[in-house]
Amino acid sequence: MPTADTTIALLPFFQWDTTTADSVYEVHEVDLGIPLDSIFPAIDRPEPQMRQTLFTNHGMAVQHEQPIARHNDAAPAWAFGLLILLTVLTFVYYNSRKIRFSELLKSTIDHHATDRLVRSCNMGRPLTLAPIGFLLTAVLAVVGYHAAMTHTGPIGYLLLAAGLAVGYILRNGVIRLLGNIFGNQDAVASYTISNYLYHLVLTTALIPTLFLLIYMPWGNEIVLYIIVALVALSFIMRISRGIKVFLTSSRDHSFYLFYYLCTVEIVPILILIKLFIE
Repeated sequence: MPTADTTIALLPFFQWDTTTADSVYEVHEVDLGIPLDSIFPAIDRPEPQMRQTLFTNHGMAVQHEQPIARHNDAAPAWAFGLLILLTVLTFVYYNSRKIRFSELLKSTIDHHATDRLVRSCNMGRPLTLAPIGFLLTAVLAVVGYHAAMTHTGPIGYLLLAAGLAVGYILRNGVIRLLGNIFGNQDAVASYTISNYLYHLVLTTALIPTLFLLIYMPWGNEIVLYIIVALVALSFIMRISRGIKVFLTSSRDHSFYLFYYLCTVEIVPILILIKLFIE
């Protein structure tokens, strides 16, 4: 009886594949004589473009878990020594002039208290009042340096403080010059002394807030608002006091003197506000 192998071998169409795996086939290219471009013409297709989604212009801002750290959150090494120096100098001035803070506060709202303080503490001379201006400009320079987020170090702070001091001196010089021009030296002297007393109160109030401003990053904006409020309150009270002084003490041409004093006081503030806004 024939087996399966002999049956397959007798089939005429069956041939065993004797080709090995290592065999190499040669492929011959057939030339039809017809260019393929005529059969399959090239089609110019536009380059693919990214399709905008419905959410392209509606992206939501990324909410950071932690606020972005400001460079001045870490207080510079010289800041603490500067604050201590300003505190010591303010205390030394109070002690040298024998000023009591309670009497100083009364002088800001009572003209008679101002006269008593000036006589008892011998504060009528420009040389005794000048340190108040330098203390105020040094304190305000700390605020400006911190708010500006600069990286200039102590040199930048000193330049800022020097610029504020020069502006302070020029401002007082213009006020005295106007007093001499309009013959109202007494009114200008009283107004200038009143300004210095307000500035001393403002300096005393700002020094403690500087420690909070620099060393309490969590309250940075709140402390800045407090400082702005203190400066604005001092400015309003000082201008009100100046109006009262000129209405009661000035001589002829009081309107023109008051007009120029408002120009000296208000216009620089408006210029600074515009510079900060822009």
